[in-house]
Amino acid sequence: MEDFLRDIRKDKQKLIAVVVAFAVIVYVDVSFVLKGQVKALSVTKANVAKLNTDIQAVKRDVAIVQQNQSKEKSNLKIKKLVSEGELLSLLEQVSRIAKDNAVRVSQINPQKAARPPEKAGQKQSAFISVLIKLDLNCNYHNLGTFINDIENSEYAVSCEDIRIVPDSSSGARERVMLTLKTYVKS
Repeated sequence: MEDFLRDIRKDKQKLIAVVVAFAVIVYVDVSFVLKGQVKALSVTKANVAKLNTDIQAVKRDVAIVQQNQSKEKSNLKIKKLVSEGELLSLLEQVSRIAKDNAVRVSQINPQKAARPPEKAGQKQSAFISVLIKLDLNCNYHNLGTFINDIENSEYAVSCEDIRIVPDSSSGARERVMLTLKTYVKS
């Protein structure tokens, strides 16, 4: 029996040593390792929250950009190129736009550019540039809206040259020599 008690005491001492060693290991783990892991976890959690808000902001921005692109596509008008037979209707439209903007047209003079000579091996261009020279009498603001309406019309027309001379006989009105440019399908 004494041997048994001695074994239990020795075993108790071993058991206490194991329990103390385990307690030290748990204390070291909690104090150093787990504390560092909890700190890193809180930093990671904050980073994840910031990234989630950034992702939501990017999604909103992408939706706005896509919405604006769809608006731009719907506002984009395809301009028509004039055929030789439609040149007269283009001149009539210019005249109508001038009348709508209180611009008096003294003269309209369309001038086709000479067709460039054919070069060996090159295909002839299907378009000829046409300059439309206009003599106008109007005030400055009406001229601006006239040019804007011309350039926003259904036909591909641009303002090539403009000369404005004050008209002494009519006060606030100006004499304008305007050159418009378009291309005609031949």
